[in-house]
Amino acid sequence: MKLAERTQLITPPGTSKMRVLANELKEAGVQVINFAAGELDVDTSDIIKIAAKTAVENGRNVYTPTMGMNSLRKLVAKHVSQHSAIEYQENEVGLTAGAKQALYNAAMVLLNPGDEVIIPQPYWVTFPTQVEIAGAKPVYVDTRPRGYKLMAADIEAMISPKTKAVIINSPNNPTGTMYDADQLLQIAELALKHNFWIVFDECYASLLRDGQVHSNVVKLCPKVKERTVLVNSFSKSHALTGWRVGYVAAPIAVIKAMENLQGHTTSNPNSVSQYAVQAALENENGAFIANVNRLLQERLLAAQAIVAQMQDIEAAPAEGAFYLFLNIEAKIGKTFRGQVVTNVDHLCELILSQAQVAVVSGSAFGDGSGIRVSYAISKEDVLEGLSRLKQFFNEIK
Repeated sequence: MKLAERTQLITPPGTSKMRVLANELKEAGVQVINFAAGELDVDTSDIIKIAAKTAVENGRNVYTPTMGMNSLRKLVAKHVSQHSAIEYQENEVGLTAGAKQALYNAAMVLLNPGDEVIIPQPYWVTFPTQVEIAGAKPVYVDTRPRGYKLMAADIEAMISPKTKAVIINSPNNPTGTMYDADQLLQIAELALKHNFWIVFDECYASLLRDGQVHSNVVKLCPKVKERTVLVNSFSKSHALTGWRVGYVAAPIAVIKAMENLQGHTTSNPNSVSQYAVQAALENENGAFIANVNRLLQERLLAAQAIVAQMQDIEAAPAEGAFYLFLNIEAKIGKTFRGQVVTNVDHLCELILSQAQVAVVSGSAFGDGSGIRVSYAISKEDVLEGLSRLKQFFNEIK
């Protein structure tokens, strides 16, 4: 018996692969420094933990409405309204099992077979796969020549009669780069002119390095609200990756279509998680996120000092999220201890086996010239891991 043809489009995410390999080595007693995980190393806030315990004790273990509790949808609508400076009502937002489901819902309800979706490259691993599952075609825009910055002119050059959407992720995973406000405004104007959707993934919007300001596309161009699907989650900002609570803000018709779809896939997100994030929205004063950003800033500065000592290695602008994206192109084709480094995947395998450091290959993100390093681990591990990387890279001749 053959499986469905669409299964050929679905391969394991490269990010998960390296995380699994690193954990397996750790369990075998190898002291691996794991730069592959896409999550904070801090615990979530006491507000969230207490609210979750209270929900369990009060028997909050039953179904909620498909797109989340009405009380939480109201709070999320208020939060999105403040963030975007444009009013959103509760029927314009919905809760999902993480941002990944919000993005999947968007692909399923917006895209038809044959549609084209413009995706900046490097991209988060799941964007093109979800587009292809929907029967649409990813069209890539390479940001590397622009210093990993997305430019409206490059988007415009890719627009065709089949263009249905552009997916934008800022701050960006894997690069940590933030896209400039003037370029986002021009892209919004292109969406209005050419009648395509903007799927705007801002999951790292609250995790910014010193002096950086996040630009929300709807805030920049209020008219584009009716052509935009905003996607966010509590996973990164509140250290809740395992709790699976994301949210989406979009026109009412889009939210309703997503509700119908979600009703036949996962139904509502985790009920206890919903009560926990509701408490966070009601009571948090920003101290938790401020402390996380302070830790990340300290680790980034320590990381950058070591990267600067690496021979022939450059990094994308690390402006938000918690990633360093290192350009390792100069090392491909050269030799490490008698072995020719054939490509970026081979390089990452050598880094893991020879330096006991786990990183994510840029090929997972559509970029064979880079590797992703997460500095959301202890400062001691950041220093040790990057020191090992520096020694490894400097041995490549």
